[in-house]
Amino acid sequence: MVVMEATASLAEQWEPAPPPATHNPPERPDVGELLARTRREEEIPEGPEPDDDPPLPPAAIAPAPEEPRVRPSWARDLLALDGDAKALARRTAFGVGLAAIYGAALGAREGGLALLTHALGVPAALVAVGLVGLPSLYIVLALFDAPLSTERAAGAAVRGIASSGLVLAGLAPLAALYVVSSASAEAAGIAGTLGLILGGLLGLRHLVMTLREALEQADSATRVVATIAQLGFGLFAILLGWRVWTGLLPLVGGA
Repeated sequence: MVVMEATASLAEQWEPAPPPATHNPPERPDVGELLARTRREEEIPEGPEPDDDPPLPPAAIAPAPEEPRVRPSWARDLLALDGDAKALARRTAFGVGLAAIYGAALGAREGGLALLTHALGVPAALVAVGLVGLPSLYIVLALFDAPLSTERAAGAAVRGIASSGLVLAGLAPLAALYVVSSASAEAAGIAGTLGLILGGLLGLRHLVMTLREALEQADSATRVVATIAQLGFGLFAILLGWRVWTGLLPLVGGA
């Protein structure tokens, strides 16, 4: 009887044990899916960082202004020193042609053959100074080891002829008007002579200044000798040019 009561008491106190907790293992990622995701990330390039300011439309962007191209004038090209022998010969011919215009203006008083005589006689003096006087000056400077090249000396002669031609061509209209309308031949001759002197002196000045610029790198003794030689050349050029003009131009006392 006692055993049954004890058994019944134990049965009443007994409770069923809770079922054991089941631990789900973590899901393993799919290796194929990881490889595919990595491949997609590598194929998609990273885009540029977003810009805060929106891009301007093409019409709002003003083009940069182009620098104006300044072409040197024909007078500057005529007085240039650089160039080969053909360029120097072309500039010399152009200067001679400009001086011939002034000669034709002087010959307009008599007309006919006087036009040709004066047109040839005016540039003849310029060419004579360049061909006769300048080589002598170059030889004198070479004796004192002056740093003057033949190209520079030829360029100086061409510049002198061209500058004289420019001045004389500019004076040609005024000379023609005065020579034709002058009452006496003496007044016409004086006017024509003044134009010749002005054009010749300005051309001589350009020639001497070009030679002086070429001798700036020489020593002081060489520059002193070069200055004396240039003064002598200037006097010789004036006398030679005047002798040619008075011998060839009828308006200034020539044959």
